[in-house]
Amino acid sequence: MTTSTRQPRTTTHSAKTAMAEGVSPLNDQPALIAKTNIHFQALVERTLTELKLDGLLRPGMAPVLFALYVEDGCIIKELASRTQRSAAALNSLLGRLEKSGVVTLRTCPQDGRAVRVRLTAKGREIEPRVRELHRRVVAAVEHGLTAGEAKQISGMLRRIIAGLQQDETLQN
Repeated sequence: MTTSTRQPRTTTHSAKTAMAEGVSPLNDQPALIAKTNIHFQALVERTLTELKLDGLLRPGMAPVLFALYVEDGCIIKELASRTQRSAAALNSLLGRLEKSGVVTLRTCPQDGRAVRVRLTAKGREIEPRVRELHRRVVAAVEHGLTAGEAKQISGMLRRIIAGLQQDETLQN
């Protein structure tokens, strides 16, 4: 059996700089965002189960429902704009919501190219539980924060998202 000799990994300049500044790539902002996402997803999944919504919804679906609770029957393009998601990502999510009986997708009679999204009776029926899901998740996320800190973090996250979206646009 032969053993291969591993070459030492080279550390990038930015990683060396971060480590010199006392911030490890295991604890820098991208790592913290990833860890936050893992725990956030787990929180949402637990809460969906507690509210008996896990058979109908998955994490990330509630914002789409909130947009429909405000304006039902909109076309996918409008819904994508209101939820700040790509139409492609939204199509996949809407397919799952339709399969679970929460929404219907129908060709728009006025514009045969567009698809209208409408809540079903089941979609309307679960609205109080979806709102409770949101309330519980917000309470958990903001636990231990002052109102000012929560507002400050929201502003910073919006700026991070805008930067990531700008970078994505530049790459496309």
